[in-house]
Amino acid sequence: MDVIGNMAKTLHFRDEKVLDLELTALWDLLADTNELNRYAGLFPVNFKQFTEDDQQLIRWADASVMGIIKMKWKEHVYEWVRHSHYSVEREYVEGPYKSVLWSVSVEALPEGKTKMLLTGDFTCRSIVGVIALRTIVYPQLRNMITYASEFENTQGKKVPLGKMKVEVEISRLENALTLLRESFPNEELIDALADTIRYGSDDEVTDIQPYRWADSHSFDRFETVELFLFANAAGLLDYDWNLMCPNCRVPKGKASVLKQMTNTVHCELCGVDYELDFDRYVQMKFHVNAAIRETSQEIFCINGPIESPHILGQFRIPAHSKKTIHWPIVKESLRCRVLKYNVIADIDETICESAAITYTSEGFVQPLIQQAKQYEIANETDVEIVLVIEKQDWDSYALTAREVTSLQLFRDLLGTEVLAPGLQIGVGHMAILFTDLKNSTQLYERIGDAMAYTDVQKHFDYLLKHIKEHKGTVVKTIGDSVMAAFASDLDAFEAAIAIQRSMDQLNEKLTQSVQVKIGFHTGAVIAVNANDLLDYFGRTVNKAARIQNQSTGGDLVIHRDVYERLAEEQPAIIELGKEFYTAYLQGVEDEIDLVRFTMNEKASHAV
Repeated sequence: MDVIGNMAKTLHFRDEKVLDLELTALWDLLADTNELNRYAGLFPVNFKQFTEDDQQLIRWADASVMGIIKMKWKEHVYEWVRHSHYSVEREYVEGPYKSVLWSVSVEALPEGKTKMLLTGDFTCRSIVGVIALRTIVYPQLRNMITYASEFENTQGKKVPLGKMKVEVEISRLENALTLLRESFPNEELIDALADTIRYGSDDEVTDIQPYRWADSHSFDRFETVELFLFANAAGLLDYDWNLMCPNCRVPKGKASVLKQMTNTVHCELCGVDYELDFDRYVQMKFHVNAAIRETSQEIFCINGPIESPHILGQFRIPAHSKKTIHWPIVKESLRCRVLKYNVIADIDETICESAAITYTSEGFVQPLIQQAKQYEIANETDVEIVLVIEKQDWDSYALTAREVTSLQLFRDLLGTEVLAPGLQIGVGHMAILFTDLKNSTQLYERIGDAMAYTDVQKHFDYLLKHIKEHKGTVVKTIGDSVMAAFASDLDAFEAAIAIQRSMDQLNEKLTQSVQVKIGFHTGAVIAVNANDLLDYFGRTVNKAARIQNQSTGGDLVIHRDVYERLAEEQPAIIELGKEFYTAYLQGVEDEIDLVRFTMNEKASHAV
């Protein structure tokens, strides 16, 4: 029921419904506040960047209702606890309202049901605001209940579109799908992607994360990345490189190609310039080709929980005040961080009933915070702070530049994707593998240039096949040698083992039998543009080449530290035939511990 205050002209809105939906599914729907507001029929909004106003972190925003009522307001950051509630406060400087405090909450009920509750306090400047609330705003807010009910009718499988019209250029879509089917064999994945493009909401066809899409459809992640890369080649999807802030972990820029990137990016919220790297800060996302389907560029909300999925809780704490919050214990590695100032304190896995979090101008008083069912957060500074409790791990759905550029299919389809000349960007941890054809000079002497050249090319094709099958890429060939890169150490190891085990298959096709020498090393590398090629440099690369020189043919050589990490990840590796030894590497002062794997019958079944 609505209750009108006496002089303040404050109206209170409340509506609720019990839905036959799991709490997490309903939360994920409602946390996407942009789609929620779009469906409800709320007006598009122009948002400015974050700024400080009266010692508070806010965004300035403005909108026009039906082209008649102009509104301008300060929007404070959202507060929320994941799978529980979120709220936002707006202070208006223009329009029929003075302030709005809006809240959405969910509560788990027995038998897999969930209660959805909407509440709002609207303080009006005049009777115009009261009339607008009753005739326009309240019906729009009740549409949010309808939104959830329609989602319930699909058993939580399809986001309702409401009045949004999906207009697809059918002929262009079918042409792109025909091209895609010619290059990609899995019809089930193609049909699912076509359905997303035909029937998905605008949010579902923009900024698509392949891993998230794969998990939502129960598809293999690697195969889905291949689907999206082929879909780009067929003209069905386009992609962007999202440049992520390492602190707030949201995009602070986009590049349509790698050449557009620079070394550093600025985050206005954190107030810092940070250096890009391929490991975390550059992510590949996809969107439907605009010639096939146009999507709305209107923004209805930009600050809701869906925009920061790594943040499980976010709270405004006024200057010199305390706030008590109830916290749902989660089995994840967490930390506390203060927005803008980026002061961090880890949260211990130890669980207790209650704990204090105290923030001063010097930072957190507690160097390590226990995870508690209740927190008392104290802000002892002169400004309002926004404290977040967030995952320490990065987005598990992120397709990073490190991963995708290490795939052979990426280089096959996007060979022109290179960095700007002179630009160097850290890639993070990679496995760099080198091969060399043993006694290749004698091969040319024995069978002649023409036949030897043909055999060498067959050998390159053989190596490429195994490297590609194990999610790696050939970076370049150097004479009769190959340099390859893998995002996973285990993939590099299994590729090397597969190459050596199957050499009989290669030699059956050659004029003269050959042996291949293989070695690899792992660690941080740097990506560069080398003659319009995406290449890798650094100590890891140099060391990998020198370790390969230790190979005698038909074997694999790696550093003992790498072996121990691999054996922990895949214990079957311990059963492989091997020898431990030490050796001096060219350019390395001290002896290093190496492991040589020899191929034998026992090895053929161990991994």
